Amino acid sequence: MKDYIITFFQIVVVLLVSFPLFADKKVLQKEPLVKEGGRSPLKLINERVPFDDIVTGGQPTYDQLKVAHESGFKVVVNLRTDKEIPSPAQESLWVGELGMRYYPIPVNGAKGISVENANLLEEVLSNRENYPLIVHCQSGNRVGALFALKAFHIDGKSVSESLTIGKRAGLGTLQPVVQKLLKR
Repeated sequence: MKDYIITFFQIVVVLLVSFPLFADKKVLQKEPLVKEGGRSPLKLINERVPFDDIVTGGQPTYDQLKVAHESGFKVVVNLRTDKEIPSPAQESLWVGELGMRYYPIPVNGAKGISVENANLLEEVLSNRENYPLIVHCQSGNRVGALFALKAFHIDGKSVSESLTIGKRAGLGTLQPVVQKLLKR
């Protein structure tokens, strides 16, 4: 009986060691829910996918948040302020009710475009457990602005690279404001 137990454990060890050699790569590596440059099932206003598992854009509706949850999104980052409708408090309730986490980073128009707010965004983005995630404002413009600042001040990208990243994430009319802040 002892020999059977030893043989059984030897077989288990061989299988555990050899599995990664023969397994499908997709089984071993988690595929992103949304791929950079692709589309998500959310269909946000001005939607962008600037990086794998990050969807940016304008204000999601309750139904879009429901689709996000059903699709596997874990986090919603809202850059809108209390003066905007629906209120961040309402959105927080929706997101919590759906079982996702909610991070408000109020960015009050051009005045709120700051390295400090880019650092707050980085805190959320740096935690891989938050992915896939949504980052939004009303139109996506503030989102792109913070992504550009993050690229420059935190990731060490050039001005040109940072603006490209910002545009990929939704930067538009706030570009002149961002350009003034892209100085070391």
